Amino acid sequence: MEFCPVCMLRQGLAGGVEPGESSTEDTLKPTPVEADQRFDHYELVTGEDGKPVELGRGAMGVTYKALDVDLHCPVTLKVINERYLGDESVRLRFLREARAAARLRHSNVASVLHLGRTGSSYFYAMEFVEGETLENLIKLSGRLEVTLALEIATQVAAGLAALHKQKLVHRDIKPSNIMVNVEEGGAVTAKVVDLGLAKSLDELGTQTAISTPGAFAGTPEFASPEQFAGLPVDTRSDLYSLGVTLWNMLTGHTPFRGTSAELMHQHLHAPLAIGQLNQVPQPVVVLIEVLLEKDPARRFQNPAELLKAMPAITGAIDSRRRITRQSLLKEPSSASRVGTRKPPKRATPKKISIARLPVTGSGVFGREEDIAFLDRAWANKDVKVVTIVAWAGVGKSALVNHWLRRMATDHYRSAELIFGWSFYRQGTGAGISSADEFLDAALIWFGDPDPRLGTAWEKGERLAKLVAHRRTLLVLDGLEPLQNPPGPQEGRLRDPSLQALLRELAAFNRGLCVISTRTPVSDIGDHEGSSAIRRDLERLSSDAGAKLLRALGVKGDEAELQSANDEFGGHCLALTLLGSYLTDAYNGDIRCRSEVSGHLAHDVRQGVRARKVMESYQTWFGEGPELSVLRMLGLFDRPADEKALKALLKPPVIHGLTESLTDLNPTE
Repeated sequence: MEFCPVCMLRQGLAGGVEPGESSTEDTLKPTPVEADQRFDHYELVTGEDGKPVELGRGAMGVTYKALDVDLHCPVTLKVINERYLGDESVRLRFLREARAAARLRHSNVASVLHLGRTGSSYFYAMEFVEGETLENLIKLSGRLEVTLALEIATQVAAGLAALHKQKLVHRDIKPSNIMVNVEEGGAVTAKVVDLGLAKSLDELGTQTAISTPGAFAGTPEFASPEQFAGLPVDTRSDLYSLGVTLWNMLTGHTPFRGTSAELMHQHLHAPLAIGQLNQVPQPVVVLIEVLLEKDPARRFQNPAELLKAMPAITGAIDSRRRITRQSLLKEPSSASRVGTRKPPKRATPKKISIARLPVTGSGVFGREEDIAFLDRAWANKDVKVVTIVAWAGVGKSALVNHWLRRMATDHYRSAELIFGWSFYRQGTGAGISSADEFLDAALIWFGDPDPRLGTAWEKGERLAKLVAHRRTLLVLDGLEPLQNPPGPQEGRLRDPSLQALLRELAAFNRGLCVISTRTPVSDIGDHEGSSAIRRDLERLSSDAGAKLLRALGVKGDEAELQSANDEFGGHCLALTLLGSYLTDAYNGDIRCRSEVSGHLAHDVRQGVRARKVMESYQTWFGEGPELSVLRMLGLFDRPADEKALKALLKPPVIHGLTESLTDLNPTE
């Protein structure tokens, strides 16, 4: 799934329809032939309430039940909004991949029957599959019997094998995209549906039709580590998602849960809680462990390998035998490896803590040289501290997060410990910022026996020794609240503990400390150019800015997009907000930017341009529940969880904030 906050707000306030089993045929009827309910020779079907029967909603659009008026048979119709296909090259790739999917005919994959366009939207018709989603089946059962779960997983694997032969990757395997039909005699049929995010591997390295460059495609609970890392994916990514789905079938829940940021960290780094599978037969546990390997090279390499292993799993269960990973993957024993040497296992970090870093998008544009700069700094043992300097909204945090994701895919390149912290707090004035919380948390995490002992300076020195003792990657994001503002002491740290920490690390550090801030840290000025190096982050170039706008769904010729970038000074955050606003309010038309850019202030040091775009959102929304939700989310410095929002919505009403939200039900 690709995330847009405004779209998520609109969908949440409007109320969503859970994908599931549609009404029976005798309660449905074709709709009148209206412009918005007829797509070529397909008519949407309505229920008793007169509304079209929705089978589900996804990242790209809405799935309906429809009727083929020529053949008089039901079909599944997916209507795709043009915002996902606004670029001509993207449209061509979508058409090519849709045609590849249409060539696919397999008993475990819902067939694509037709591709067409009506007005501003593409649509494609799929085979209508009887039964119910696996998601609904799990909800009804709580957990599935092992035999049934393995049968469904086997049939899904067979469908993935068919996709693999067509050089397609589904990228969104999950229970709501698997239809299950259990017949009276007990026979089970499972079919993979919704090829909307399917990716063709014919052109390696190219962006996919429905994916926005750099955007996350998939569903966080079921996505593979490589999807979160923004790396190219292949069929092994689908096998990982199938492993999560199998875990879901056997336990009633997914192995990892939480916010999107927490899920990203868990899928990339957290070990599996195998203890939750204590009621699952040992051979199935081994199977799940292989499917959920974070390194794709350690999983089954294609669905055919998984299908070959399934009889061994069921046979071991029937005979109550234990199996090993080696026997499951048919790896040769050590005795048979004559003349060969097993490559050494890649070292992985002993501890990782980056949940306190800000959540940013997965895509960066025009930052190749900056990424290379960070790569060189990590490889150079003489460099101890790196400072990324830029004003608000230029993309410091996004750059560092993108680099961290690249590092994660390479096992953090020999780093033993990774610790990240953000000092930025939304709505917090500089006068009340403090390093105390960071210092206490870091000392405990790095193993200090008693963080309470000593002065602030002594604590900073102790933390520096703990950090420098191993090859540690320490990320300090948004340091500016703890620095002096422009003036005689500009950039100097006000907190003695941080002064001691950074001075010590600049002198001796086996790893690297990466700092992002608006002002250079003057406390380590004596080391600048030697062990402490600095990168002043430039604004986006015209070309990079135009690419960013296109990625956000903005349409227009290249010259206008580049002109828009220049009008906004290549300011990454302002361009991101502008692109989202134009896409939401004006269908992505770049010519409508004058409403926002015509009255922008020139000083962007404190993010004025970004605030002007948000003011345009406020005018567009008007006073109402959507604006109130945005204001509530603005109270948090990171994605707010459901419990926090519910606490704000509890009586009594907060005047000026929650009046318009009191009558909404929990679903809304």
